[in-house]
Amino acid sequence: MKDLPMNLRNALTVSAILVFSAFAAVAQETISQEAPIKPEAPVTIVRQAMRAFSIGLTGAYGIMLNSADQFSLPTVPTCCPGYSSTSGGGFIGGVELNLPLSDKLDLVARLVFQSSSSTFVTDEPTTLRVGNQAIETAFRHTLETQASFLMLEPMLDYQITGGLSLIGGLRLGTSVGGSYDQRETFADPTLPYDFTGGASVRNASSGDLPNQSSFQMGLVLGARYQLPLNVAGTMSLVPEITFSPMFTNVVSDATWKISPIRLGLSVLFDVMRFEQQASPLSP
Repeated sequence: MKDLPMNLRNALTVSAILVFSAFAAVAQETISQEAPIKPEAPVTIVRQAMRAFSIGLTGAYGIMLNSADQFSLPTVPTCCPGYSSTSGGGFIGGVELNLPLSDKLDLVARLVFQSSSSTFVTDEPTTLRVGNQAIETAFRHTLETQASFLMLEPMLDYQITGGLSLIGGLRLGTSVGGSYDQRETFADPTLPYDFTGGASVRNASSGDLPNQSSFQMGLVLGARYQLPLNVAGTMSLVPEITFSPMFTNVVSDATWKISPIRLGLSVLFDVMRFEQQASPLSP
């Protein structure tokens, strides 16, 4: 380049400086330019249905287990040495409310009316003389009872699998009525004997159950299965079996408790609520 004329060398030098400056400016602009903003994915608002609670009707037939230990009704005259345990029947019906606590656990509240009918029979051995012959027979003591109760049953319903669940809780309530019919006869009605005065029955009495216990308490233990009745699953038929051991007596001053085994059926309706949830669309 030393051989080049001075004017040419100056021109080349200026040209090189201008070209370098232009490239530097372009590079600086490229570096300083902001990256393009990626557009956000579109969001869709979805209304999701969720069960708020379930309400319905419940009913059952009860096998009434009457546990008794040589009891007799207080204030009612009798020659019976005491009545022992027996069984009877009755019906239970009422309303039910279920509140979901989680996906598998519900709080259940039932208000039910229960009726119970039971007959106690005790044979008291005795010996009768017919002519010159001694005959072994018995005096038959019979006590027929009717009792009714109003019960509140707070329970938990835990879903095991599918529609199968276990239920358990308390029974709290009161007696709302009751009656009895008591009599004494010969166990063998063909015997040619009557009681004093020619009557075939003695110590007959009837009326309201005396000294009914106002407070009743027990448990509810069992299982049930939920069968949907519509496509949405908001209406269900729920068969169940439960046992309700009772801790309190039917009447005071007598060891007599009624604990039902229930074969029941409920019809439940789900009341739904809707929640709005944001659901982004997949790119």
